[in-house]
Amino acid sequence: MSSPQNHTKHNRDLHKVIVLLYHRIIDEAINDDWANIAVLDTVFHRQIELLDHWGYTAITFEDYNLYLEGKLDLPKKPIIITFDDAYEEIHSVVRPILQKYGMPAVVFVVGDLSIRESVWDKELGTVFKLLNDKQIIELKQDGFEIGSHSMTHPDLTKLSREEAWRELLRSRMLLEILLNAPVRSFAYPYGLLNDSIKKMASEAGYLFACAAYTGPPGFGSDLYEIRRIKVINTDNPLLFRLQLHPWYSFLRWLYWKLKRLTSRNVKSSGSSTNSKIINMPVQSERQDRFH
Repeated sequence: MSSPQNHTKHNRDLHKVIVLLYHRIIDEAINDDWANIAVLDTVFHRQIELLDHWGYTAITFEDYNLYLEGKLDLPKKPIIITFDDAYEEIHSVVRPILQKYGMPAVVFVVGDLSIRESVWDKELGTVFKLLNDKQIIELKQDGFEIGSHSMTHPDLTKLSREEAWRELLRSRMLLEILLNAPVRSFAYPYGLLNDSIKKMASEAGYLFACAAYTGPPGFGSDLYEIRRIKVINTDNPLLFRLQLHPWYSFLRWLYWKLKRLTSRNVKSSGSSTNSKIINMPVQSERQDRFH
């Protein structure tokens, strides 16, 4: 049995882990329609350079699990770099940049590998190429962790239990067959989840599940709703460092809680005199999915 002192240290170690969220890393001008999910490659390079300069060490969820099992010590400043959707440029652009600094990352891939384009991006006006089987395997061989992003990238909260279960379980099984290795991490499509989906993620064999803008501000408080920091397209050292500060995560969490509370109060006020308020457009979770 661990001593209270060791338990306290363990809790401190939990909360010092930072988890970053990226989507697209591009080498072209950022279109306003998808500016929310894109970072320029030169900016990304600068951000990784700054992380290295500031003494951060990139780890994966697999590394963190080894820490929980007592098989690995955490570095002084651990950071987990994650990518949702598995766009093709992760192999061609992101991989060499991270290799230059000896940093791994976690890439969340849809399990249906017949999906070669990001069909879920049609609402943004276009779709983008995704990693193919060979590229996914090469990333794994290079030390990247491959996690599941469901089978087809749906809003899991709108599916039947059977459909959601298939999205969670089958994606893990197919990726494990491809990689010949366990897949233990998951990212909820659009960052959308509920208690039932979280429970299914655990039952499907995942040890970690990532949200986007929801979940407690401190890492480790809920390993099935891991809040991540969506990195903005800035190479300003001050702005980038601000995003890494614990207070940033806390303030974002507080903003989310207040917005959620306000939304619930509006919905529960249901009198006819308040119908105009109730019918006002409230930014949905899908619209705010990457914040």
